[in-house]
Amino acid sequence: MRNKWFYICAAAPVLALIVCIVSKVDVDYYGSLEGLFLLKGENGAWLEVSDDLFPEDTDRFIYGHPSTLFKHAVSVGSCTASGRPCMNFEWNEREGRGFIKTTYADGRKLLVCLSRFKDSLGLHPSGLFLGGDLPPSDPDFQIFNKNETGMAYFDGKRYYHIWCNVNEGISDAANNPISPSQWQFLGSKVLENSQTDLTLVSRHRTLVNGVPVTIERFLFYTVGDTFVTIVTNITNVGNTGTTLSYVYGDEPWLGNFGTSAGNVGWLKDRLVTTEMLVDTKKYDYFGMFDHGNTLAGGPQTYTNKANFIEWQHANPPTYAYFANGFGNFPNTGKVAPLSSPDNRVIALQWGKLRIEPGGILSFKLAVGMAENNPQTGLPVKPDTGLN
Repeated sequence: MRNKWFYICAAAPVLALIVCIVSKVDVDYYGSLEGLFLLKGENGAWLEVSDDLFPEDTDRFIYGHPSTLFKHAVSVGSCTASGRPCMNFEWNEREGRGFIKTTYADGRKLLVCLSRFKDSLGLHPSGLFLGGDLPPSDPDFQIFNKNETGMAYFDGKRYYHIWCNVNEGISDAANNPISPSQWQFLGSKVLENSQTDLTLVSRHRTLVNGVPVTIERFLFYTVGDTFVTIVTNITNVGNTGTTLSYVYGDEPWLGNFGTSAGNVGWLKDRLVTTEMLVDTKKYDYFGMFDHGNTLAGGPQTYTNKANFIEWQHANPPTYAYFANGFGNFPNTGKVAPLSSPDNRVIALQWGKLRIEPGGILSFKLAVGMAENNPQTGLPVKPDTGLN
C-alpha cells in the first residue's frame, strides 16, 4: 500500500491549481438573484461572477443566463391590451432597487429605473434614486442599448434617453459630498400598489458634520404620467445642530446617451443657450431640450426631446442653474455658451442650511419628460399638480 504522503503530494498540484483559480475569481452577490452572469475580472481577477448586471459592467460581459426563479421583489406582471396605459413594475424591498414601466395603448413606453447603477465612487446606491437599466430578466432588456437607461422613452421605433443616473446627495459644512451610496440603507417598502397608483418609500441614515440625520424618500407615480413625484425629508436626529446642503441634478445626455451635443436649457418663456442662474422665485420649473445650440457650433439636427424638473413655488431651492459641469455656478459677468460635448448640466441646490435637533429639511420635486407644442415644437411641461 502506498504511503499516504504519496497521495498528498500527488494531489498538491491539483489543489494548488484550484486555489489559484478560486483566488482569481470575484463573486458579487447583490441580492437581486436576476440570474448568473460572467464578466471579465477587474483589479487582478480573471473572472467575476454576479447575480445581476448593471450598465456600467456591460463592456465586461462574457455570458449571462437571466432567471426569475428566486427573485426577491414585489412586482406586477405584463400589461395586457386594454386600450389604456398600463404599468408593470418591480421593487426589491430588501435591496432597494427596481423599475417602473408604463406601456401606452399605441405601443409607446416610459421607463423609470431606480438604483440599478454603479455611481462615480464605484458603489451601488439602494433606494429611490433615478438611474440604471432594466433587470436582465425583463423582456425589454437590451444589454447594449444605453438609451434605455435612467428615465427613457420608447416612441414605437427607438428609445430616447431622458434622464441619466441623477447626481444628488448631501454636502456638509465644508462642502464634502456624502452620496446616497454612502448612506446607511434602513429599508424600503411598497406602500401603495393599485391599478392606477404606485407609492414607494426608502429610508436612510448618515452623519453630517458628525451629527446623525435620517433621510426618508417617497416616490409617487400615476399610470400614464410622464413624470414621477419625489418627496425628500431630512431630519436631524442628533443632539446638536448641523449645517448642510442638498444637491439634485444631472448631465442628462438628453436624446442620445453619452452626448450633450444638442442640449440647451428651457424655461416657460425662453430657451437658454448659455450658462445661467435661474431665479427660483420667478420660475418653479426648468428643463433641458435636445434642440441644438448655434453658439456651440455643429449641425442642428437633434431629437427635440425635452425633460423637466419642477419644485414647489412655496418651497424653492436656493439655487437652480444650467452650466458646463457641476459646481460651475454661472458667472454673471461672463457669458459662457452651453457647449460641453458631454457635461451640460441642470442642477438644484438647497442651502447651506442650519438644521437644529428635531428639525427637518423637506422638499418635493416632479421629474420627468416634457411634451412638444404641436404648433411651435417647443417644450411644454405636463400638469403635475405640484403647484
